[in-house]
Amino acid sequence: MRFGYTWHKDRFRKDRPCAIVLTSQESGTVTVVPITHSYPEVGEEDQSILIPEDICKAIGLDQEANYVRVSEINQFVWPSDRLAPLPHDQTRCDYGMVPESFFLEIRKKLAAMVRAKRMNALKVD
Repeated sequence: MRFGYTWHKDRFRKDRPCAIVLTSQESGTVTVVPITHSYPEVGEEDQSILIPEDICKAIGLDQEANYVRVSEINQFVWPSDRLAPLPHDQTRCDYGMVPESFFLEIRKKLAAMVRAKRMNALKVD
């Protein structure tokens, strides 16, 4: 989905693709990870997952390299004013679903970051 993501480090907000990784029906809270074109910093390569080209194409991301950052999350209550329309389709905010195997890879790396206490979580309005 496209979302006004706020980076933990500099509190800079930008509409960008994000992946929903966790939802709570009880609280209505949604947890997302950002998708970025930025190559991981040296020493932080384990904090990102390169999205395969075929997945990028299938969900409508551009053909540049796209990375899921698994070292930080935004949490918010659904629905949110931060949902943003897709650049190529102003009637939608969703990019679609990634294959289950790729989603599980994201979840596995997120869990590893949490266990290693390397996760930055930010609750946003």
